[in-house]
Amino acid sequence: MKIILIWLILLTLGSTSRVWADTVTGQNAGSWVSPADSDNKDPLETGTWFMQLNGDLDSPTGNLANAVNQGWGGEASVGYHLTQDFQISLETGYDTYSEKDTAFNGSWNLVPLVVKGAYVMSHGFVRPYVFLAAGMAFNSRLANFGSFTGSNSEADFLGEAGFGLSFSMGDRSSVFLQTKMEIDNTSSNYASDQPTILLPLNAGIKFALN
Repeated sequence: MKIILIWLILLTLGSTSRVWADTVTGQNAGSWVSPADSDNKDPLETGTWFMQLNGDLDSPTGNLANAVNQGWGGEASVGYHLTQDFQISLETGYDTYSEKDTAFNGSWNLVPLVVKGAYVMSHGFVRPYVFLAAGMAFNSRLANFGSFTGSNSEADFLGEAGFGLSFSMGDRSSVFLQTKMEIDNTSSNYASDQPTILLPLNAGIKFALN
């Protein structure tokens, strides 16, 4: 059911992007101008650094979905606009999932550290984009059962792919909604799914740093 929901979100976002996308690029009216921009017509975002912050609502899949509740967390990234259409960033965050079996009072936790590349498909008020990311997932499991406390952790390769919509708030900031698939290559010593697949839904804000 959760996978069907994610696909419905993707279809909705895709339909919205086709209706609202505006491909016209105007003159740079922002306060920041590239030193190489003699005619003041460079795209507003080209050559700028940015920060992105978002909250997560995370859906587990497979065997993990039978063991834990829906998760939550957040992410932060710092990136650079290489061109108007392409940006790259370094992203980290924290997500946690509580055990459904309350007797164990446990949790599954993930700290990602990835390099992400995103391609923006339009530059109007609504800006659809796609992205890919790769890096590491620092996984940890904690459990408390009576007087027993146990933990297990490992670092695994993490891959991500997703789609989102960004809503411009001027040349300095925007808000966004995105969904993605995280492929966490956990080992059989850590999880019963290899890999563990997670489906986060993110909402957040992005703003220029220079």
